Amino acid sequence: MIDQDLDRLIACPTCDLLHNVQPVERGARASCRRCHTVLFAPRKQSVDVSIALAITVAILMIGAVSFPFLSMSQSGLSQSTSILGLVMIFSNGWMMIAGAFVAMLVIVLPVTRALALIYTLLPLRFGWEPFPKSKQVFQFAQDLLPWAMTEIFIVGTMVALVKIAGLASLSFGVAFWIYCVLVIVVALKDASVCKWTIWKQLNTHI
Repeated sequence: MIDQDLDRLIACPTCDLLHNVQPVERGARASCRRCHTVLFAPRKQSVDVSIALAITVAILMIGAVSFPFLSMSQSGLSQSTSILGLVMIFSNGWMMIAGAFVAMLVIVLPVTRALALIYTLLPLRFGWEPFPKSKQVFQFAQDLLPWAMTEIFIVGTMVALVKIAGLASLSFGVAFWIYCVLVIVVALKDASVCKWTIWKQLNTHI
């Protein structure tokens, strides 16, 4: 009885006010009475959209690390580098730690979150039993959200280019534009996920 009562409650992630869960039509929103934070917003075909965007993130990241990211030319000499090449710049001494953090935050974590979302939602989409540890995997993906800094990487790159633009001729490679698209897709993916709906479905099966 206690567990059933708890299933009918939801806490505001901003102010912690408890609310009784009421049925909400798809496309509508349930907001906190106190601070108006959106509590949950069921969407039509949200699982399909989230899976499609997560797969897109993984594919775009493969392209982003495979093609040239930046090209630099000066005095007739030119050189191109990829995102992995930029990471390898920090491969000496203590700078290896910075390189590892860059690789983790802008490459590994976005892909990990996308794969975790696919792992969680795919069985729900086809009506299967959730994969083992689905609840833990989904929680792990949510915990990683503040650390996946794709948009920060692009902004930092632009700032750095402005500072060195007078020293050499710079041009953006294919990977730069792919990564810009990736930032947008990541934002759309995160916005498409209704965490409350997913937790409800996982608790129904597990």
